[in-house]
Amino acid sequence: MADLDTLLHRGVDTIYPSTEALGELLKGGKKITLYLGVDPTGALLHIGHTVVLRKLAQFQQAGHKVILLIGDFTGRIGDPTGKDKARVPLTPEQLADNAQTYKEQAAKILDFDHPTNPVELRYNSTWLAKLTFADVIKLAAHFTVQQMLERDMFEQRLQANKPISMHEFFYPLMQGYDSVAMDVDLEIGGTDQTFNMLAGRTLQKEINHREKFVITVPLLADSNGVKIGKSEGNVIAITAAPADLYGKIMALGDDVIVQSFELCTDVPMAEIKEIAQQLAAGENPKFAKMRLAREIVTLYHNTAAAEAAEAEFQQVFAEHGKPTEIPKLPIPTTTEALTVLVELKLADNKSAAKRLFEQGGVKLNDVKVTDWKAPLILKSGDVLQVGKRSFVELC
Repeated sequence: MADLDTLLHRGVDTIYPSTEALGELLKGGKKITLYLGVDPTGALLHIGHTVVLRKLAQFQQAGHKVILLIGDFTGRIGDPTGKDKARVPLTPEQLADNAQTYKEQAAKILDFDHPTNPVELRYNSTWLAKLTFADVIKLAAHFTVQQMLERDMFEQRLQANKPISMHEFFYPLMQGYDSVAMDVDLEIGGTDQTFNMLAGRTLQKEINHREKFVITVPLLADSNGVKIGKSEGNVIAITAAPADLYGKIMALGDDVIVQSFELCTDVPMAEIKEIAQQLAAGENPKFAKMRLAREIVTLYHNTAAAEAAEAEFQQVFAEHGKPTEIPKLPIPTTTEALTVLVELKLADNKSAAKRLFEQGGVKLNDVKVTDWKAPLILKSGDVLQVGKRSFVELC
């Protein structure tokens, strides 16, 4: 069971209005209702999602009521957070397809079948789709244009003379109204969601006349601020096979090792501090990263799978061999190199595939291929390799 110090401090960036205020509420024994909202803009929950999901799990273990909210309505507009241009809206059908396995994936962390305190799954179309235009005008009256323009991405677009679509102003109103509709005590999300979550804090205070706390958690990112996630093409899905998950953790930069231990594992903080000290003293980061990979594979699979994944990794990398089992896939119908990598799931998108070619990360039958513009002619029996750990045999 998570203690109060873990709830308030481990993997926490900021608490609004203050850590002390939320601490006093929790010490008083009150069981609160809290939630995380996730827009289903992709089909996979990745390791970046686990940071906030694990914080939710800690509150569930402490006996609090947890809601996982699927943003099937907010996803239709798209969160402008961090974007230098408006998102392309998704259709309800696309969102439904993406969301259909979210519960199954989140169940690796949250307990939806707890006998007395199960996590509740909700969808914000339940209330947002029912709002009238008059209702939306009333919501908008709680904010000023100046407040909206304080958002970093809007300021940046104005300075760059890039357009801001009117519908993007409605996103924080909709996310904020989620807090009102569910009448929650607390919302948890990444630091990139601070503006949206504080909009909910404003609406909860003005409409339901009570406090709503906000906890922001750090984004899993390297020292350059590049997030680990689908938008950046470096997604690490929690449903990945053990060997693939292990390999992708090993491919993370050394600068995220300590942060990943704190945010993504159950390793005690005292041990994490020792690991940080050892790394600072010059210890080879490979050994810390191997433990990190074992811990994460064990969480989402089991100990035996983690040990097997590590043995596979050692064979492929330390001994410069190939995996004992290489997946076999049909030859793609196209010869367009970027599309081939995407269709074989060796790259998340064409941009990522292009980078792989340009960085010399693609091999065909052990021969490096760098010209992504040339046709990629494949035949049965060919082995396509991307990076150091991804292999596909064509059939």
